[in-house]
Amino acid sequence: MNPPRRNRPVLVALYVNAALLLAVLVALLARGGWSMAPAALAAPTPQPIAGGGNLYLMPAQFNLSTWGCYILDIDAQTLCAYRYKPKTGDGADLELIAARKISYDRKLTNFNSDHPSWMEVKQWVEQAAEGVRGNSNLASEQKRQADKSTIDGSQ
Repeated sequence: MNPPRRNRPVLVALYVNAALLLAVLVALLARGGWSMAPAALAAPTPQPIAGGGNLYLMPAQFNLSTWGCYILDIDAQTLCAYRYKPKTGDGADLELIAARKISYDRKLTNFNSDHPSWMEVKQWVEQAAEGVRGNSNLASEQKRQADKSTIDGSQ
């Protein structure tokens, strides 16, 4: 018994589709440098960091045409910045442009960040969490009372 004639074009289309998929697979495997490992191919790659023990070296771009590196010393809690300076004639040089002990910087909680402050952000997060939990009426009532006391107190 022969298959019906109306399915013949569908069968041909399926074979053509399979052949094209096979050609794409062969092209991908033939170009090299491609693995079958599940990786996010479109994800940006992080900057390389070299280091170990207590020193870490990170590349830096200070402006459009100035490059250099940062050196972080974990034990001494020090951050240094070096700029790459090409020299005419005899090579290049690294220039120390900044060095700072960061142990005290890390203890600051609200430096040079006026608006919004971390306290305001904390309030927003807490208010949003109250709304998510279903207490949106309670949060709006508290806000109305706070606004009312502010208006009453300012008159």
